[in-house]
Order: sequence, then structure tokens, then C-alpha cells
Amino acid sequence: MTIEQPQINDIYIREYERAKARLLDIFKNKDEQEMEEVYSEIKKFSEVVNWSSETIIKQIKNGFNQENPEIFVNIAFNALRELIDKKIEHPEVFEKIRRERIMQHQGNIKLSELMYYNVDLENGVTILHVANKGDLRLGEIIKSFRDGMKELAKQVKEDERIKEIQAASWIVASNPGLLEKAGFIIKGPIDEKMRAEYFSDEERLVSWANMSRKTLLEKYLNT
Repeated sequence: MTIEQPQINDIYIREYERAKARLLDIFKNKDEQEMEEVYSEIKKFSEVVNWSSETIIKQIKNGFNQENPEIFVNIAFNALRELIDKKIEHPEVFEKIRRERIMQHQGNIKLSELMYYNVDLENGVTILHVANKGDLRLGEIIKSFRDGMKELAKQVKEDERIKEIQAASWIVASNPGLLEKAGFIIKGPIDEKMRAEYFSDEERLVSWANMSRKTLLEKYLNT
């Protein structure tokens, strides 16, 4: 018990500091769009844990009108603290919501519970992404991956402009053998531009791999 308690406390402290830093950054930049993202997260998470989000959002909006950034952060954090605790206690719920939000981002197309993609038609490339697995078991991950590849093959078949499939994920970095068995060629770590755009919250190494259109259709179409 004396060993575990400090570890638990560290998790809460880290999440509190991260929330305060995000709130301070939003306030200093007067970033109303990012503030709307926060409200959206609050609403979705509150629905899952059967809380009312109205009071929390109202308190934060009132705080956003303050001139002093420290006062705003204090007001907003106090309004959010219990919700942050719930997030820490139920990470699987937050991860599911996070996956859905990423997949609903403009330009992203969902393939399965874990997989989504976007298209760079100028270069004839489909960029495949694998979201955080959350509480999914290994069998569910494998099924979601294969279902996603089958669906991707169907969609790529309909668009002759797509010549290459690229995959970027922590899975590529941690399990390159699995991707090679799936037909991909491992290329290595992603560049900083892609990390900033798609993996800003990902602390693990993220690598990318590619596959030709021909390989995708031969391996996954009608299988």
C-alpha cells in the first residue's frame, strides 16, 4: 500500500497540471475554438457518467470573462476537478470518446472502431490511422484491424486515383512484425509535422509504413 499510493497521487497531479496548462494556454490565446472543444469533451464525458454538464460549462464561461488568467484557471479547474477525477478513474470511457472525436475530425473517414483514414488525392495516397486501443482486448484489436482493412479495400477499389496506402500509428512502431504480415513495408518514425497534426497527445514512438494499391486489393478485397 505504501508503494502504490504515491503512484496513484502522481497520476492525479500530472492530470491536474496538464488540465491547468491547457486552460491557461486557451485563455492567453483567447482561443474560442479550442474552448468549444473543451465544452464538447465535457458534454460527451458527462453524458457517459450521468452528470449534468450545464453547471460546469456555465462556471467556465463566466471565468473566461475574467481579465486575470490565474483567476480563470482557478475557476475553470475547480469546475472541472471532479470530472477530471472521473476521467482518471475510468480511462476506458475517455479513450472511447477520444477515438470517436478523432474519427469525426474533418477529413477523417471511419473504417472500424479503431481505424480511420484520410486521403491526399494530390499525391494519390490514403493515410491510415489506428486510434488508441483503450480497453479493447487483443482479439478485438485484430478483428477491428482486419475489418478496417477490408472496408478500406472496398473504398480504394472505387477510386483509381489512390495508388498507395500509408499507415501511421504507435502499433507500427511497437509491432512492426504484425504490420509486415498484414502486407505493409515498415518505413520508420513519422516526421514532426505529422506528429503535431495527428499525434500531439501521443507520448509513445509513432512510425509509418506503406502498401501498394495492388497489394491491398489482392490481400483484402473479397476475403
